[in-house]
Amino acid sequence: MRLWGIFLLTTWAWLGAAEVLPPVCGPRPTVLVHVMPWFESKGVSGRWGWHWTMGRTDPDKGALASHDRPVWGPYDSSDPAVIATQVALMKAAGIDGAIIDWNGPDGFDDYAMIHRNTGLLIAELRKAGLKFALCVEDNPGHRFMQERKLTRPQATAQVAAAFAWADEHWLADPHYVRLAGGPVLFVFGPQYLEEAEWTAIRASLKRNPLVYALPHLSRRPGIDGAFAWIPVSEGRSVTPENWTKELADFYVSQTKSGRPYVAVAFPGYRDFYAEAAVGKSYGSIEYRDGRTFAESFDQAMRSGAPIVQLATWNDYGEGTGLEPTTARGLRDLEHVRRRLRPEADPAELGRILEAAKR
Repeated sequence: MRLWGIFLLTTWAWLGAAEVLPPVCGPRPTVLVHVMPWFESKGVSGRWGWHWTMGRTDPDKGALASHDRPVWGPYDSSDPAVIATQVALMKAAGIDGAIIDWNGPDGFDDYAMIHRNTGLLIAELRKAGLKFALCVEDNPGHRFMQERKLTRPQATAQVAAAFAWADEHWLADPHYVRLAGGPVLFVFGPQYLEEAEWTAIRASLKRNPLVYALPHLSRRPGIDGAFAWIPVSEGRSVTPENWTKELADFYVSQTKSGRPYVAVAFPGYRDFYAEAAVGKSYGSIEYRDGRTFAESFDQAMRSGAPIVQLATWNDYGEGTGLEPTTARGLRDLEHVRRRLRPEADPAELGRILEAAKR
């Protein structure tokens, strides 16, 4: 995800490795994976999109704006075969659905393309009987003001229109993720909207969503709770002890406060921003041959949160993908399957992957 804001969580005690997995008390949380539907390939869209190149690399020569690559090569997020394979792998692993990164139905650059691809992904999720939710970014408001020379009220109206579109077309969908009778809406921020602006937008939504925001912004009016994100620390390598403590403290503090929260699991973090000269690196979290994902997933499943977010399915620019890659293969998805579907055929994921390669 585009990390415009970095939040810092305070620390708590080390919880230990996740390879020992005694039963979790209470009902299993809903497990959702965060998906970026923004990739374009020359073979499908007629050009290589920014998320494969960052304006610097040439996929035609085998170079991607990533430290890893999908096992089936750089793909297009509108390709029906790719979408079907991704959803089939999610379902086989026991994942309940997807949180889709979305900016609105129109706007700048790739927004319309992302909107189209989001609709295609939702259709495939519905067909598979899986759920979906949205993670909406409000930060495009800044760009409306800067690049389209809109006044702040005009730019805010554009952002509000995106939330209104989602409210009208998706939040009432039977496959949309719901808690306590209401749809769940993630906001990666709010980073542009001021309190009065967001409060007004929230009040205008007919579906009355349960709104989760980044932890350091989650106490603002109109925000119901917080979702944990990958605890990178700008420019530094975060150790297992530190990220475990940071997340543990977040889970404990949210539980004590009685406010809703979403837990997070992730394989590691290594972005490509500095190499592409598009910005500074946000730091790194080592993958540790799958132990980072196993431990963060176990910690999230034990946190007491009703939703666990796997971050992410395919953010290649930040190195957080769980879908099969040349470096990690099916390793992380197999861990999810063993935890969520221990009774399933261990060869199922491999068969889906092999079929996709043909």
